[in-house]
Amino acid sequence: MFRRHLIAFVLVNLLLNGVNIAQGPPWWAFWPLVIWGLALMLHFLVQRSSSVSESWVEERTQDLRSKSYDASHIDEIREHPAPSVQDEARGAPKR
Repeated sequence: MFRRHLIAFVLVNLLLNGVNIAQGPPWWAFWPLVIWGLALMLHFLVQRSSSVSESWVEERTQDLRSKSYDASHIDEIREHPAPSVQDEARGAPKR
């Protein structure tokens, strides 16, 4: 559905801009391009967020886990977790 929307967007805006260039100023074809472009972007974001598959999630998770830029920070959190709110309320010593 999005692909048809994208093709219609491109074809119609090419036509509108062609007519606008042939007519000359004022450059009115800019506004349909911007408004429809925003609607197209919203359509893409809604479709993309609703079509996330388990394989994409697993692939993305593995990609994030493979990044080493924050691995030491994560290991430090695992080794020395922050005290819970209940421990602080009881007056337990901070680590």
